[in-house]
Amino acid sequence: MPARHGSSCKPLQVLARLAAVALVAAPAAAAHAAVCYQLPFPNPNLADGWGSTCCGRTSPHRGVDFPQASGTPIPAVADGVVALNQWSGCLGNVVVVQHADGMFSGYSHMVAASPLGVGTPVTKGQQVGQVGNTGSCSQGAHLHLTMAPAVNGVFQGTTVDPYAYIIERLECNLAPIGYLDETGCEHIVGWSQDPTAPDSVIPTHLYFDGPAGDPNAVGVAIDADVHRDDLCMAIGSCQHGFRMPTPLSVQDGQPHAVHAYGIDTQGGNNPELGSSPRTLQCPPPRLTGVRRRVASVDVLGAWQFSTFADMVTLSDAQVDVFELGIDIPAAPTLVRADDGSPEVWLLDGADLQRRRHVPDLAVAEAWHLQLDTAAVWPAAELLALQEAPPLRPRPTLVKGDGDAIWLLDVDLDPAPAGTAGESDSAGEPTTSHTDGDTGPGPGTDSSSSGPEGPASAGLPPGFGSDEGCGCASNSSGSTAWLGALVLLMGTRRRRAR
Repeated sequence: MPARHGSSCKPLQVLARLAAVALVAAPAAAAHAAVCYQLPFPNPNLADGWGSTCCGRTSPHRGVDFPQASGTPIPAVADGVVALNQWSGCLGNVVVVQHADGMFSGYSHMVAASPLGVGTPVTKGQQVGQVGNTGSCSQGAHLHLTMAPAVNGVFQGTTVDPYAYIIERLECNLAPIGYLDETGCEHIVGWSQDPTAPDSVIPTHLYFDGPAGDPNAVGVAIDADVHRDDLCMAIGSCQHGFRMPTPLSVQDGQPHAVHAYGIDTQGGNNPELGSSPRTLQCPPPRLTGVRRRVASVDVLGAWQFSTFADMVTLSDAQVDVFELGIDIPAAPTLVRADDGSPEVWLLDGADLQRRRHVPDLAVAEAWHLQLDTAAVWPAAELLALQEAPPLRPRPTLVKGDGDAIWLLDVDLDPAPAGTAGESDSAGEPTTSHTDGDTGPGPGTDSSSSGPEGPASAGLPPGFGSDEGCGCASNSSGSTAWLGALVLLMGTRRRRAR
């Protein structure tokens, strides 16, 4: 391309930059690693830059020119492999280098053909040729640099602004990207990816009621490891979605801001994701079941229950609406049979003599259970235990005015009022069946094989209503450990940056 140095013409820089952004943001066919670039020389001629049509050009300038003395060594703008080395009537001696991010850099008007053959690896800064004035389109010694997503982009087709592209990639560590898609009453959904490590799963930090750094915000860390077909072409890699159950403590009918941040794998900037923050506003969840005491802060910790994600706060009178059941076990115990069957069971009930099926991985994750820790039992011994209803979709904790925390659950072994935690002395244990309570669904009742507290009696407006969000909540209790509970809640707060 003609190098019209010293021209006073203004380039169409705004149009050029918009076109460059559109090209760079286009969906990629495959995941590419981040590449660290450098400018070949510090003096780009931006007055007649990429996209310029000034000064007698009949078509937009496809690259950027760097005026240099003939014979000046030309450095590669980034690591790569020589993809093309040939003569062009207009561009003279041309060499093209392919880079790991899928882009091709072209170096034209060289004084002589590059000594590097096709397939030769090059490193950033390595000499690929010498500045020249060859080709019919050149008017004075200079480097004509192009950047394109295809090897023949140096001659035709799509190019991007080399100067803008390189300036944005002078640092090798690119910031995470992503989007907060949805803040619903059942799940919070989005995706995040670190372009520096495009196939790696990265954490996403969600902050409720304030941005990262706000002392009043509550932070939750989750991995963006969910497969999403819509990401495969868009960002070149599929395993970057995140999906978490909406915390029960913010399902109170009030608006709550939700901020999402992608966490950089190299400790760099953790940017807020696209469409963040969003507002979450959900009616109180539907509450059903009997209340089972969480006997201490140690029990709460052993189950890894979250007082933010799993708990609803009520008054003592509202808690008392729910009939009393036995205490939950001191810690979860998972078992599986030695006959190769895939089912994993949670031991529950008095003396752990009941087995409850963990229906799937989503339920296990909601209950903070690690299925790979299940002990292997002889099948006959495991099947001899009476089967109880499976775990609900998520744990539901409730807490009243005092310190006690309770798990709302199915009634496994009814206990007389005032004798929570004692062995079953008030009737037969729940009989085993496969259609027992699997937990409340959106706007539906939750059934169990024993008596339950009324879904709405004595509860605040919205609790137990048909229009309510069918989510569960969790709690733990004992009047002796309020201080420890407050400390535990404090440890849930994290900072994204």
